[in-house]
Amino acid sequence: MDISKRSWTLSLAVLASALLVSAAIATSQCAQAADPALVAAAEKEEQLVVYGGDISETPHQVKRFAELYPKIKVTSVTMGGWQLYNRYMSEFKSGQNVADVFTNVEDTLLTLDAEGRLEAYTPAALKGYPSTTKVGNFVRTKLGYAALVSNTDEMKDAPVPDDWTSFANPPKSWDDKIAYVDPRGSSVAFLVVAAMVQNYGKDKAREIYEGLRRTRPEISMNTPASVSKVVSGERPLMMYILTNHVVDALKKGAPLKFKIPKSGAVPFYFAAGVLKGARHPNAARLYTEFMLEQGQDVIIARGEYALRPNSPAPKGLPALSEVKLMSVDVKKALAEQKPLIAWWQEVAGTK
Repeated sequence: MDISKRSWTLSLAVLASALLVSAAIATSQCAQAADPALVAAAEKEEQLVVYGGDISETPHQVKRFAELYPKIKVTSVTMGGWQLYNRYMSEFKSGQNVADVFTNVEDTLLTLDAEGRLEAYTPAALKGYPSTTKVGNFVRTKLGYAALVSNTDEMKDAPVPDDWTSFANPPKSWDDKIAYVDPRGSSVAFLVVAAMVQNYGKDKAREIYEGLRRTRPEISMNTPASVSKVVSGERPLMMYILTNHVVDALKKGAPLKFKIPKSGAVPFYFAAGVLKGARHPNAARLYTEFMLEQGQDVIIARGEYALRPNSPAPKGLPALSEVKLMSVDVKKALAEQKPLIAWWQEVAGTK
């Protein structure tokens, strides 16, 4: 080997070594972004139990947290938002509650907070975020919205919905082709029902759900179950799909067409809160810090709308400033939850 070639090889080796060192330092700094005292206290507890209603995304967030804090053994439970809330409340009432931190659409967090179930904790990572990020005793972590979706392979030249009101007068070609989600199990499904009633009034909302009923839809207890049906083509129309689910499906090559309804998409925030009386309170606090720090990178990488200032829009989706969103009064919806669910059951013909 001549001298010049050897020098070039050595230079590359030195550069590679420097990059590895830089990466190690960056990872270390990233892991220690939270208060070192909090990290130490959390690691001393050794464990963390995350209850996540964000079924498809919680595992990715938990995985990254575990990579950053390997001394903490993380266990997670995922299911539809209200299913998860009911599980936690059942455990709490029997004195068997194990959850440390609760993450889900904010309707369940608002309910937990109103019931005094959340610890009053303000993450240091909130610095630089808008004041609206913290609501009561929990923090918002991302924004999503529900819009329309169809399987282009199966629907081809057939008509597809362009608005929520399209379901009020469905063509026969939609019979046995629609999937949607039960608002008794899913937070977002409940917000969609609330949005229909609040924006259209009960008479028009009734027409929408009665129209759906005539198509003999398949009603699932959570969103991923319905998404799998529309992706496979078994149920090529879905009353709504969430932004994160459609991005993930499109990445995998699913033949889906995503459409924002003429009346607007239904917005919702995901949030996280430390449960009062948690067995591992410091680990739970560290997790909320993580969701506002490195967790935002996971949210962006997974094709979602992160709340960290100046975060990019998901690839393939418009900037939020370009998206028409319906107004939804979440607190009003929660105050009317039981009668709204009873109304939906009667209209939809479910038990």
